[in-house]
Amino acid sequence: MPLLHVPKVSIGSSHGAKYTVNHRNNLIDEVRELGYKFVDYILELKDIDNHWKEMCELIKPEGAIASITENRRPINLRLLTQKKAIFAWEWMYTKSYYHTNDMQTQHDILEKIAYFLDNGQLKCTLTHSLSPLNATNLRKAHSLVESGHMVGKVVVFGWEE
Repeated sequence: MPLLHVPKVSIGSSHGAKYTVNHRNNLIDEVRELGYKFVDYILELKDIDNHWKEMCELIKPEGAIASITENRRPINLRLLTQKKAIFAWEWMYTKSYYHTNDMQTQHDILEKIAYFLDNGQLKCTLTHSLSPLNATNLRKAHSLVESGHMVGKVVVFGWEE
């Protein structure tokens, strides 16, 4: 069974995903067109509120769903009960925010990611760079993100001379 990765198709496949689905379409239809009834894992990166029921339908019994996005309305965990599926949120700053005993491991993880990026083993999702850091470019960056059609990440950097 594949890992279901739910970005826009254009960035997922270029970053090594074997299977991707278009989050603008019905995820159940997209996955079934790939020939799968269920998937082992789902990594949700875009819109948990609008895809929760689809993900619960698609996850295999004893599968796992992880999300990095916040919900704006309640999610029904009961939909996972019969499948005994796992759901977890991942927040990058949990360890430092709560000063957990293993807080140092977050630094270690970020160092490893930086190493992989520097050596080309991971591909960055940066697609837009704007410079210098000023009101015009900040508005431009916000416009790109808020359009709902941007693929990847945008960075505004450098001071105006």
